Amino acid sequence: MRHFLPGLLLTLFSPLLLAADWQTIVQERPAGSQVALLVAPLGKGKLKVEYNASLLLPPASTQKLFTATAAELVLGDDFRFETRLEGRGHPQGGQWQGDLRLVFSGAPDLKRDDLADLLASLKAKGIRSISGDLFLDGSAFDGYERGPGWPWDNLGVCYSAPSSSLTLEHNCVAASLDAGKPGSQARFYVPPHQPVEVKSVVQVVSPEQQQQSLCELMLDRGPGNHYQLHGCVTDERSVWPLNFAVNDTAAYVQSVLSAELSRAGIHLDGRVRRQRQPGKPWPQLAVLRSAPLADLLKEMLEESDNLFADNIAKTLGRQGGEPGDFARGVRAVKAALKDKLGLTLNPATIKDGSGLSRDNLVSPRQLATVLDYLAQHQEMAVYQGLPVAGLSGTLKFRHSVTRPPLKGNIKAKTGTLNGSTNLAGYFTGASGQRYLFVLMTSSLSLGDDSDAAKDRLTAFERQLLLSLYHQG
Repeated sequence: MRHFLPGLLLTLFSPLLLAADWQTIVQERPAGSQVALLVAPLGKGKLKVEYNASLLLPPASTQKLFTATAAELVLGDDFRFETRLEGRGHPQGGQWQGDLRLVFSGAPDLKRDDLADLLASLKAKGIRSISGDLFLDGSAFDGYERGPGWPWDNLGVCYSAPSSSLTLEHNCVAASLDAGKPGSQARFYVPPHQPVEVKSVVQVVSPEQQQQSLCELMLDRGPGNHYQLHGCVTDERSVWPLNFAVNDTAAYVQSVLSAELSRAGIHLDGRVRRQRQPGKPWPQLAVLRSAPLADLLKEMLEESDNLFADNIAKTLGRQGGEPGDFARGVRAVKAALKDKLGLTLNPATIKDGSGLSRDNLVSPRQLATVLDYLAQHQEMAVYQGLPVAGLSGTLKFRHSVTRPPLKGNIKAKTGTLNGSTNLAGYFTGASGQRYLFVLMTSSLSLGDDSDAAKDRLTAFERQLLLSLYHQG
């Protein structure tokens, strides 16, 4: 049986309590949690709220508002990542005499078919073989591909995909487990064209057996792109979808390129090799350009895509001429917000561009500064790209806002990490006045009954937002 806090249970059914003041509802927050709230009018509205507005809490993906705003202001909506094919040598008799080089820039939307198009450009020039090596230049980024404070036990899943200049197919591989009857071994499937090796020894159990044994699905990452799955899954689903984060980006791209060369009928006499340090430019043979930054930001914000955010932040960090990394990306984001918005992120802690790091700490007031700026510049892709409650992106199925009067009324960035759930954006009050708001809820515990805890959190968030709507 699921349980609700008594006051929240009443508000689910009593229209008279929908307009309860926000202070009353905050007092009925989930046990042990922290709440910070800021509401400010964007016009003549009279509702103003500052409750723990300077408290530093984990922003999770609301931090993408910082990264996206800085990127749009510095790089511009029309900025595009480039992936270049360069050559040192010359064509002769259907062969490229010399070496070729693919120069990657961290384009977050680069796909396998794009690489095939680059190779097709060689065939269009009559080239059927390469006498030298094919170099992969990943020098656009430097340092670690995982950010400080990223939890080790989530590095194998795709929302923790490595932020690398050698980004291909989102650095993510889709696979699945077919569950049979309890007592059997689940059957693992990964598409044959994917250059990963997975050993699976996963047992199928009933939900009751799972609860008794506390068994769970576990993933171990080995060298290269080798993985081992073990533990158990229940028979509640016939198919369990899996998404693996690529472990070794260079090995992954090397394998894909070798396969695509073979598929294109181009023979490589040498090897596909990684180039870590930048070299002198070679003559350009072909170039691929990503979607414009405005489109990338829309996808990043709607889907809360961590890889997009971190690659974009690192790209900001390399505008000074040095390779991009997490630290330079953070410095560039802070500098842009200070220069363009007058926002000094102090005190605050920012370690990446996505908000995935558990070390990040910001305040509602700092997020509200960015929201206020965006409200004055609604033509910006960042403002336009925010999800809408019950309609798009990460707000489409957020249960607290999928029903009227909140559905279609809230436009906001979500942010969720273990123990934290946040919203930062805009709503129109019952009076017709427009407001910006930041709601940060932290120190959340799901306890032993996670379904009941999630229900309580959903009820709390909905009633607080309804209160703001009616009072606004």
